[in-house]
Amino acid sequence: MAESLVETPVTQRAFDWVDGILSGRIPACKRIRQACERFRRDLTRAGTDQFPYVFDAEASEHMCAFMETLPHIEGAWAARGDTLELLGWQAFLIGQIGGWRHMLSGLRRFRTAYVEVPRKNGKSTLLAGVGLYFLGADGEPGAKVYSAAASTHQARIVFDAARVMALTGEFDGTGLDELLGLTVEEHKIKTPDPAAVFQPIASQTKSKDGKNPHCAIVDELHEHDKRDVWDSMASALGAREHPLLIAITTAGYNTGGICFEQRKYVQSLLEGTRENDRYLGLIFEADEGDEPGDPATWEKANPSLNAAKSIEYMQDEWEKATASPAAMGEFLRKHLDIWTSVGAAALDMEAWRASEDATLRLSDFAGRKGYLGVDLATRHDPASVTLVIPDEGDPGKGPLRVFSWHFLPEKVVDAPGNEHLWGWKKDGFVHTTPGAELDLRIVEALVLQLAGLGDGSWGWGDLPALDIEMVIYDALFASQMAAAWEAAGLTAVELRSRASNLNEPFNKLIAAVEDRRLINDGNPVLTWMAGNTLLKQVQGGDYIYPAKLVPEDKIDGIVALINALWPLIQVAEDTGAQDRRNSFFMSLGA
Repeated sequence: MAESLVETPVTQRAFDWVDGILSGRIPACKRIRQACERFRRDLTRAGTDQFPYVFDAEASEHMCAFMETLPHIEGAWAARGDTLELLGWQAFLIGQIGGWRHMLSGLRRFRTAYVEVPRKNGKSTLLAGVGLYFLGADGEPGAKVYSAAASTHQARIVFDAARVMALTGEFDGTGLDELLGLTVEEHKIKTPDPAAVFQPIASQTKSKDGKNPHCAIVDELHEHDKRDVWDSMASALGAREHPLLIAITTAGYNTGGICFEQRKYVQSLLEGTRENDRYLGLIFEADEGDEPGDPATWEKANPSLNAAKSIEYMQDEWEKATASPAAMGEFLRKHLDIWTSVGAAALDMEAWRASEDATLRLSDFAGRKGYLGVDLATRHDPASVTLVIPDEGDPGKGPLRVFSWHFLPEKVVDAPGNEHLWGWKKDGFVHTTPGAELDLRIVEALVLQLAGLGDGSWGWGDLPALDIEMVIYDALFASQMAAAWEAAGLTAVELRSRASNLNEPFNKLIAAVEDRRLINDGNPVLTWMAGNTLLKQVQGGDYIYPAKLVPEDKIDGIVALINALWPLIQVAEDTGAQDRRNSFFMSLGA
C-alpha cells in the first residue's frame, strides 16, 4: 500500500489524516476516532473471504484528483481562480467512496454515506463535486444524478454550485463543460449521453418517484420532516451496479425523523453493535462533557476550522450564543453538531435518549403494578396507550419503566408524505385498522389484555398480564370504552386535559426525565413525540401544559404518559388503599 501511495498524493493526505487522528496529533471526537479505527481494521482484513473488498489507491486518487480540478465559486479563493484542495477529512471521505472496491467485480463497496458536520465546513461544495464526478467522470452509462432536499431552494444549493463549477471550471485551458461534454441549463446539466442528467428534486416534487439514480445527494437531511425523499432514493438504487446515496447534514432537533434515525444507525456501526460493510458514516461533533466555548472543542467538531471556517467567525458566533438560550441552541446544533430541542422544549432529549433501554421486555414485568394512560383519536391524530411501571420499593422516587403503543387509521399511514408512519408500521411501532377511521376496539382490547382480562383478540394474545391499578383517560371518544373497562372490573378515571389537571404530572414527567429515572423502551414513536413536546404556561398563572409547534408534530403519546403519571402524584404516604382511591376521585373536582 505504501508504494502505491507514492503517486497518489491526495489519497496519501487521507492516510496521513487518519494517522493524525489515531495518534492524537489531530483533535477528534469519539465518533471520528471510531471511523478511523474502522478504516484501519478494514485494511487489515481486505481481500479475505469474510471481507471481499480491497482499497484501490488509484481509484481513490481518480475521484480525489477530479475534485481538485474543480474551481472555488465563492470568496477569496474564487477571486484568485483557485481550485479545490481537499482537506484531510475530505480526502478521507472521497477516497473511501472512490477507493474501496470488490476484489472480484471491481464495483464500489459503499452504496450509502452519511456525514454529519457543522455549518461552514464546505459540505455543499464537496457534494457538488461528487455530483459532477458521478455524472461525467465515473463512466456510468445513463448516469442520473439528483440533488434532493426538503425544499426546492435547498435542493438547488448543491445543484447551483455544480452548475457554476461546470460553467467556470477548466483544465489546461479547456473548459470543464467542454472536457466532459456538458450542456449546462438552468434546471439540468446534461452530457452527450442522452440518458444522463443532473438535476434538483424536492420533497414536494411528485416526480421524485420512479427515478433511477446513479448518485442521489441529500443535503441537510435534518430538515426533512418526512422520510419520502430518502426512502424513494434509497429504494431506487437497486437498478444500478454501484450507485451512491450520500447525505451531508448538520445536527437538528427532530429526534423522530429520518436524519436522527440514520445518525443512530451510523453510531451502531461505529460502535460495532451492527455490521454493514456497504454503509459509510462520519460524525463530527463535540463529545459529551466538552466545554462549548472552548476553541479545543470547536476544533474537534469542525474539521475545516482555520481553512473554510475561521476561528474569528466561531468567536463571534459564541458571543452571540451567550446572549440568549435560543441562540445557544442554534450554536450547539450548527457549530458543534449537538442535537437539541426546539422552541420552549419541555423535555431534556439528551437525558431522554440516554434513558432508552431497548432491552426492556414487558414479559419481565408480568404481575407487576402498573398504570395505564390513554389518549384517544379516531382520524388524523394518533391514539396512544402508555404503561408506567413504578419501582416496587419506592413508587414515588424510584425508576419508572415506560412502554407505549400507538394507533392510526390505515388510510392515514398510507397517505403520501407519511412515509415515516409507514416505516414505523412496518417495524411494529404503529398499529392500524382498515379505513379512514380508527376502530377503537383495538385500544379497548389492548387495555383489557394488559390487565389480564382480555381474550387475546386483535393480536394481543402474547402480552403478559399486569396488576393494573388504574386506567386514566381523556373523555373524548372514551365514554363507551371506559364503561367496558369498568364492567370488566378495572378502575377507569377520566382526567380532562386542562392545565390544572396536567400541571403536576407534567412537572413530574419533566423531573423524571432530567433525573434519568424515566426508563423508556426505545419506541421511536414516543421519542418523536417527546421531541415535539413544548412547555406552555397558562397566561397569568403558574400552571404548565404540553403543546406542539405545528399540527404535524404529534404529542399524543406524551399526553397519555402524563395521564399515566397522574396517580403517582395523588398517592399520600400515610393512607390506605381505600383512602388512596378516594383521593383520586376527590382531586378530579379540584
